Amino acid sequence: MRDATGEVRLDGPARRVVALEWTYAENLLAVGVTPVGVAEKAGYATIGGAPRMPASVRDVGKRETPDLDVIRALKPDLIVTDRSRPLGRINALRLIAPVLVFDPQRPDMSAWEEMRTTFIELSRAVGRRAQAERVLTRLDQTIDRSRKALADVGWSHTPTVVAISYADRGLPVIRVFARTSLAGDLLARLGLQNPWRGRPEPDGLSTVQVADLRAVAMAEFLYVPVEGDDIVSGTLAATTEWRDLEFVEAKRVRALRPRTWFFGGPVSLQWAAEEIVRALT
Repeated sequence: MRDATGEVRLDGPARRVVALEWTYAENLLAVGVTPVGVAEKAGYATIGGAPRMPASVRDVGKRETPDLDVIRALKPDLIVTDRSRPLGRINALRLIAPVLVFDPQRPDMSAWEEMRTTFIELSRAVGRRAQAERVLTRLDQTIDRSRKALADVGWSHTPTVVAISYADRGLPVIRVFARTSLAGDLLARLGLQNPWRGRPEPDGLSTVQVADLRAVAMAEFLYVPVEGDDIVSGTLAATTEWRDLEFVEAKRVRALRPRTWFFGGPVSLQWAAEEIVRALT
């Protein structure tokens, strides 16, 4: 097999897999493979629509700094991580088991293509290619159905922005998804237009000030709040600068459910597509 670092050889389909990112845990569960270990296991439960993770799965520590002793004790035959992790850490993992390293920010393909390619490659590693194809078919069908549902009520080509919002040390933070992100690609596939043109950071989002949002004043503003701490309807709504934005005055601000996740695989993106339709209709 080939990953972001080169060729990886497996003796056969992996059966004991450790996933160091939630996306790869989601992808494994989506094709019927339960990982033996997952980093930051509790956080996985916050992903909307993701397959349920059995209680038997072992937490192996932080995604950035997993516990190598715990991983070694699980006797994995495959470890899955992403390229953002330090090479020294990846090499230490290779002393335990073969490692597949994926790159969500590959320069040679779109975020959507990378999501699908990674999903298929991981399914090959565990001998579940046919199951993966069925999952992707369901995603495509959901997007087709969602695009038609939006078109039927006149939403086609509507300028639409998606953002995440949270508080950092008591201060509100707004980050807008660029067109090149998974969320941006999903909007386009749903027949919507993302008017945000700000320069994205490596994760596909732009951190903005309220004043920056005047550039997308004509848009529908969808946002993902933090569970129990919606700064848009709370802290920001109390400010004149926010209330003066055109999309706020026109009541075009719509909250997505807090578990909506635009960084995952086909299953969570299918859920996100349905959530966008729910919010707009």
